Amino acid sequence: MSLKEYIGEQFANPTGIGGMFSAKFMNVLNREHYKAVEKFVCKDSGARILDVGFGNGYMLSRLSKKLDAKLYGIDISADMVEKAIDKNTDGVTLNRIMLSQASVTDLPYNDGFFDTVYTINTVYFWDDMSKAFEEILRVLKSGGNLICSFYSKDFLDKLPCCDTGFDKFTPRELRSIARENGLVNVKVKILKEGKAYCLIGEKQ
Repeated sequence: MSLKEYIGEQFANPTGIGGMFSAKFMNVLNREHYKAVEKFVCKDSGARILDVGFGNGYMLSRLSKKLDAKLYGIDISADMVEKAIDKNTDGVTLNRIMLSQASVTDLPYNDGFFDTVYTINTVYFWDDMSKAFEEILRVLKSGGNLICSFYSKDFLDKLPCCDTGFDKFTPRELRSIARENGLVNVKVKILKEGKAYCLIGEKQ
């Protein structure tokens, strides 16, 4: 496996030492994305919110300090589940943060359960885009929203470490995919022109 392939694999499924460092690197890189999630997430008292691909649990920790909500999260990496539990010990102990190892294409939750589903820089790694959107819509309440923040294809194409293992999208492409898969009122917000974007859509 080449170095570029290894780095791409660690972003997709962080494991071991490499996964720990890639997660911490993303905590620094993702500042604009964190702010976007905080802006658009449901803020109702008692809201149920799902983080898809939570990494080391940094965003869940931020939200737990700001919202009176029940926070849930799934990640495909067992190592990241362990790290996120360590980072959010109090919330996990008090059942305010519930974490599971799972895939976006097979979410372990009941229909219509969440007010918001959000994901930060994971959409490139979804094996089955249609199934992922189907599952997200299934677990969202009517009127609930999806927040999907991402880097544009043009930006990722400039990064050697993103040559392999990434399905890249322009903002227009991802907006079309979201609409085709059943989301309504889909908008793409510019976080940083030519680089970072945030897609927001709703379940009808």
